[in-house]
Amino acid sequence: MKILEGKTLSEEILGSLTERVAGVKARLGRPPSLAIINYFADSPSAVYVKRKIAACEKLGITVNLFAPRAEEGYPAFKALLARLGADPAYDAIMVERPLPEGFDTLETWDALPAAKDVDGLSSLNMGRLFLAKKFREIEAGGYFTPCTALAVIRLLKFHKIDPAGLNVAVAGRSAVVGRPLAQMLTSLDATVTLCHTRTKNTGEIFKRADLIVTAAGKAKWLKKELLPPDATVIDVGTNFDENGKMCGDADLEDIKDTAAAVSPVPGGVGPVTLACLIEASVKAAELAPKTEKGEIIFT
Repeated sequence: MKILEGKTLSEEILGSLTERVAGVKARLGRPPSLAIINYFADSPSAVYVKRKIAACEKLGITVNLFAPRAEEGYPAFKALLARLGADPAYDAIMVERPLPEGFDTLETWDALPAAKDVDGLSSLNMGRLFLAKKFREIEAGGYFTPCTALAVIRLLKFHKIDPAGLNVAVAGRSAVVGRPLAQMLTSLDATVTLCHTRTKNTGEIFKRADLIVTAAGKAKWLKKELLPPDATVIDVGTNFDENGKMCGDADLEDIKDTAAAVSPVPGGVGPVTLACLIEASVKAAELAPKTEKGEIIFT
């Protein structure tokens, strides 16, 4: 079984940003800046928040972490989004999931200016993604796409796995991974079946798949009896097992003799997602208008 690691690709992406960060400093008179909002310090995503901050600091990118309390309520959250969105000192805004109950709404994502929405969740960015027919249109677009979905595509390309003509099963229909990833894979000429909790005969769908992407968020649920021989598995799940150890949706030990290739958790999609986010933050700064004495100057 081949391990589709993502650390090498992540390092390549991050390494390519040094000159771009310098270019932003020369144009704006400051480095790119990212605001991260995270409500739950003990969530799986919090592990990656620390890594994002460390990677930004290594590149000289300004990053600030905001940790609101859920009891402050939704109006306070919306006010924070509005403040960060209007502040020219911030080029990019990243809202970590999970959010408190009732906060994860279309109103929330549309409160983010599309130009700072580096995870591509606003209606404008998401709509542009779904209007694209071919992946080259997505690559050439001056907008942002969900970083985890993009990371899956880039990991596949890095390991020379061409989705064209493949039958792909995607487990999970979230706006962060499942649906945008299905669109990206379709734009690369794959035939995609999007599975979810109400899908009937999921096992039969998986058995016909050449490539399986799981983003269900359930620890080690994907077992060998669900896989066809020699399938490729991309594991997007970020979970903790009964011993508190980070793991994916796939039971790696169980499927190791059935799958042809698997992305590990940790060390697979996660590092690439982190690199894609930071790359998007630099892109946001590159596209940002210059400011002087509180006024925006277009160049």
